[in-house]
Amino acid sequence: MRRTTGLLSALLLATLASSAAAQPRPPQRPGAPAANGPAARVVPLREAVQMLQSANGDEVLTGLDALVRIGTPDVIPPMVDLIHRGVADDTLENVVEKLGIIGRPEAIDELSALLHHRRSAVRAKAVTALSHIRDNRVRPLLESGLRDSEPTVRGAAARALGEVGARQSVELLQRAFERNVPEAAESLGRLGTIAVAEHMLESVGRSPLGILLPGFRRFLDRRDIADPAKLHIIEQIVARSPTAEVKRFLQQWVDSLAPTNRTPSRARAMLAILQIHEEAAAPRPAAPPAAAPAGGAQ
Repeated sequence: MRRTTGLLSALLLATLASSAAAQPRPPQRPGAPAANGPAARVVPLREAVQMLQSANGDEVLTGLDALVRIGTPDVIPPMVDLIHRGVADDTLENVVEKLGIIGRPEAIDELSALLHHRRSAVRAKAVTALSHIRDNRVRPLLESGLRDSEPTVRGAAARALGEVGARQSVELLQRAFERNVPEAAESLGRLGTIAVAEHMLESVGRSPLGILLPGFRRFLDRRDIADPAKLHIIEQIVARSPTAEVKRFLQQWVDSLAPTNRTPSRARAMLAILQIHEEAAAPRPAAPPAAAPAGGAQ
């Protein structure tokens, strides 16, 4: 009897072990060391700084990655020194991006200087890097990007002001939008008041919907905007442009809402989706130009 009980226990344990081995393992996080493998070596600060002196580009990038992982104020000066020594364009952009990832206020002075770099790609990346730093000096620097000569830099500055929640910059963003900085529309949707939304609604029919709708989507997604205001925005968009593009926009917004949402704005959006027909909303082909009469003006 004891022998039989022992055999049953051994069989049960073997079955449980086999079942546990068959269970799928959780997915590996990208960049993480293998579950049974050695952990990635932690590069100390001094060694990472020495890597920045290398003539081997890959070793320089490895050193930069190590400095990002360390992330203390001590990593900023060697990265700034690398910039001042002069590096290839792609390496410079990489350093600027990593200064943004680290997000230390000690990098503000260097990033501020890079806003005047001869290459617009570097200036745009400096704007984006600044937006990741929480410091009172950042907002005026981002606002200065709205005056840059290159559209890509102005667009990066407009996006960044929205992402950092710079409500003090709404008036500047409005002027930027009026001066053909399309990225300002979404930031206005993040930050603006209902009066700002009204002003944007006046542009429906004059400005491309592809520029305006991302801003209206931000208004509709905000919790600090009351539902009657959202209802008004939807009604005005539909009245001014009952197009297939607006129909898709409303459908995407409705799909993003919780099933329990029973607000009037959602009901109005669903009604508009039913009322706007793709065929009717499709743009009609332009009529061919009339032939000029014989003997017209020369």
